Amino acid sequence: MDLQENKLSNKDKNLFYSFTQHLIDVYKEGNLVFIYRGESFKGLRKKLFSSNGDFSRRKLYERLFIVGDKARHFFMDKFEDSDNRRCLTNIKDCSDDTFDFIFERIEKVLSAPNLESRIHQSCSTRFLQYFRDRSNHDEFIKSINSCTKLNAKNRLNLRDYYLFFLHIAGSSGIRKETMLVSSSLSIEVAESFAKDDPIIIYGFIPQPYHNFVVSPWLTSEYHKIALRNSLPTYQTFGLFPKQIEISVKGALFPCFILGVQQIENKSFVINPHILNIKSPNKASKYGIPVKQKDFMKSILASKYMRFISTDIQGNFEQTEIYR
Repeated sequence: MDLQENKLSNKDKNLFYSFTQHLIDVYKEGNLVFIYRGESFKGLRKKLFSSNGDFSRRKLYERLFIVGDKARHFFMDKFEDSDNRRCLTNIKDCSDDTFDFIFERIEKVLSAPNLESRIHQSCSTRFLQYFRDRSNHDEFIKSINSCTKLNAKNRLNLRDYYLFFLHIAGSSGIRKETMLVSSSLSIEVAESFAKDDPIIIYGFIPQPYHNFVVSPWLTSEYHKIALRNSLPTYQTFGLFPKQIEISVKGALFPCFILGVQQIENKSFVINPHILNIKSPNKASKYGIPVKQKDFMKSILASKYMRFISTDIQGNFEQTEIYR
């Protein structure tokens, strides 16, 4: 279906199917994964519209395919300079204060009664003993500083490695501060998280995966850095391996969104930018070319407090929004 939820013309239908077939071939070559994110119209509306009077389903789809679906940090994590917030203030924040926050939150997760069975199945004895012992706090920060002083990228990767563990843990771990967007390799898992007029956002992530996602079971670089530096590690799927979590860094960008399935009526609204693809090969490697001329207008009309951009090479920049 198109943005007005009308049936596609035969021409547009053929263009869409041709591109998705190309993606399937690339997937079979091992060069991309398909991801699915369970959401709701209500949830997207809260993020994408600052005014109820401005809302329509067509505008929601239109805005999603321009702005994307961003992590809670960009929507919920409100703080002022006067708050003296010193951790996780930015997509690139890997300060000592951020690692201090990580240690304390892992310690909290490991004492959460509702996660006890999952913790014992997914966390090694060393991991449990290390983060449950408050005296290891300073050693943790010291170890991070020691092993990353010559490589800032490793420091950021270690931050993301431990943030994945907290992100998977849910509200006991990290919620409004998270810079990750949950998705799954499983449509069924995505559907289980879709509530209140449920929808599933279909997307794809190309190789190299570590440029876009933080999922140690898929992007082993994160786990290897921790192992190489003798830091405590966890089972790479996190606390809920059956969810087959793909945590997308920062945002599920519109260039990686194929469309939205409305679960109740089984309709599928396609990303209209797919119809303008000139080179399927480039689109499967670098994302669907999205016309961004209306981006600032769309982001300012949303409730996002900040947004993120990427060079598709694993580097990200965050921009605050001042209205």
